[in-house]
Amino acid sequence: MRRIQLFIILSLAVSSLAVWAVAYHLSHAPLSKVAPLPTLAVLASVTASDTPTLIAIPSETPTATVTLLPSPTSTATSTATFTATPTLSTRVLEISAVMPGIYIPPTATDFPFGTILLPAPPEPIEPLPDATQEPPPYSGWYSFESDHPLVQYSTPWQARQIAQASCGQYHRSENVTSYLTFPFEGEGLRIRYVAARNMGIFDVVVDGEVIDTVDGYAPDLSFPGTQVYFVGSGTHTLTIRSAQKKHSQSDGYVVGLDAIQVFRGSENMLIMPPSESLTPSQVPQPAVDVELVAAPSRQQPTATPVAAGQLTASVVVAYDENGNRAVDPAEGVAGISVRVVEVGTNRVMAQAVTDAQGFAQLQVITSADVQLVVPYFGKVWSVTQGRGGNRVTSFTLLLEPGNQPGLIP
Repeated sequence: MRRIQLFIILSLAVSSLAVWAVAYHLSHAPLSKVAPLPTLAVLASVTASDTPTLIAIPSETPTATVTLLPSPTSTATSTATFTATPTLSTRVLEISAVMPGIYIPPTATDFPFGTILLPAPPEPIEPLPDATQEPPPYSGWYSFESDHPLVQYSTPWQARQIAQASCGQYHRSENVTSYLTFPFEGEGLRIRYVAARNMGIFDVVVDGEVIDTVDGYAPDLSFPGTQVYFVGSGTHTLTIRSAQKKHSQSDGYVVGLDAIQVFRGSENMLIMPPSESLTPSQVPQPAVDVELVAAPSRQQPTATPVAAGQLTASVVVAYDENGNRAVDPAEGVAGISVRVVEVGTNRVMAQAVTDAQGFAQLQVITSADVQLVVPYFGKVWSVTQGRGGNRVTSFTLLLEPGNQPGLIP
């Protein structure tokens, strides 16, 4: 019996030693020799949940043991992330506001310094420079005679020689279907025509539009001029044609041309005709009873000084040799002193002498009234400022036929 008990104890000791050896070997064995078991993990969803997540981890023992442990986070938080893609875009905002009964007056824009404003082309002072004798471009008034190359006749017009005509010659036609054309560049236009007992009525056409109809009838032969037409800047085409009409006392339908006079302003000159006046409405308006209960005090007007403007004064001094009360070629008096003086102080503001044609022009910038004086003959003209502070004034001094140039020092 004792031998059996000793055997059992020895067997248990050997078994314990074997178990201890296996355990020691497993505890000191490298991890690479341990075959880990696969782990099952349940990740948190994007929705909030209070349910703990169970994660399967491998056991350190080589046995297939699965241990379920709670995840470190018991609550999953969902985070929304927006990704913005950059784009190119343009947004246009347009607002239109309509306010009935509200009127905003336009504001004036100043003209460049040195600009000369004229309400209309100035009146020509004859004799004018002959365009045939000078090359273009032309500035101021120039005369294109009836035989100028630019004057084109649809059918031949007859040339007549006479001393009273411009440059001693004019052209005429009895054919009512004939006409003439003349291209020109400028802002002002004036026509010297032939007036006589057999002259008819003719149309003045510029750029295809009839701007005037002139009756050429006169009891005696003369060479008058039409009014000055403002045709606007740029190039134009003049047409003179018979209106196929005549005065009741006229003997024919003849149309005669003496000369075409053209005005072209300088680069710093601007012609602005006065705007047309508004025609009052003829529609009766209903009467409205208005009772004034109170009104603000009226402010008394104060004097505003007149702005200084440019004043241009021209004068022609000539002797009336043939007694026709008009300035004809070769009648001008040269070397006559002309002055512009200020009214009140008699201060000389500008002075000049007449040229070979008896013409002189003076320009001053002032806001006061001035006078144009020809001291030798004691002639004085008053010149006042015009609208806009600018004015062009022309004067003519005709001397008696007895005052020959040789008698004038």
